[in-house]
Amino acid sequence: MLTEELINKAREIVIKLRTAEELIRSGKLDDGVKLFREATKEAKETKLFDNYIAIIRKVRRLINETRARQARKSAQEKKA
Repeated sequence: MLTEELINKAREIVIKLRTAEELIRSGKLDDGVKLFREATKEAKETKLFDNYIAIIRKVRRLINETRARQARKSAQEKKA
């Protein structure tokens, strides 16, 4: 892969990860997870996964926290 192609691919991956983060924060968990999976798959294919592990972990943590928050909320609604 040429340097220019690699730079463009890296830029696309970062944009997708940031967009996934924003989707999750805005309440669109399913869309955010889908985009996150796509971005991590591309990062692995281009061997850029390790370079962006900090962003990937941040988004993954956000996904887990959001799912846990939704589970707690639904559990409280069942009690009421």
